[in-house]
Amino acid sequence: MRFPSADWASALCAKLNSSPAYAEAARQWEGDILLRVTAPSAGVPSPGVHLDLDHGSCRAATYEADSAGRASEFVFEGSAETWGKLIRREVDPVGAIMNGTLRVKGNLAKLMRFTRAAKELVETAGTIPVDE
Repeated sequence: MRFPSADWASALCAKLNSSPAYAEAARQWEGDILLRVTAPSAGVPSPGVHLDLDHGSCRAATYEADSAGRASEFVFEGSAETWGKLIRREVDPVGAIMNGTLRVKGNLAKLMRFTRAAKELVETAGTIPVDE
């Protein structure tokens, strides 16, 4: 399946809801996250997946063909190449944030309290097969 897509978003939500590791790591987390693929040039849509997360479960995951106008508490933004590497687990998400290949918008103090939950989310995303 393709990332991002409606099928991929649904698969991620289902996997998060069946992951005991994610449930434990995110049991105190409530909020929403947007996983946005940056547009390669101006005027091109920025697709993404919006996640509504609640204390270790995924209430909803929605594919956005153009997520540029979508509001979210946290936005993780990177190129299609960066997302591919993250999903294939070739790159550590924290390292990608630190070196700037994955940008984060939102309350970083809150996010730092939930690094384990974020890592479990990315690890779970990595279990969903994607087309190259």
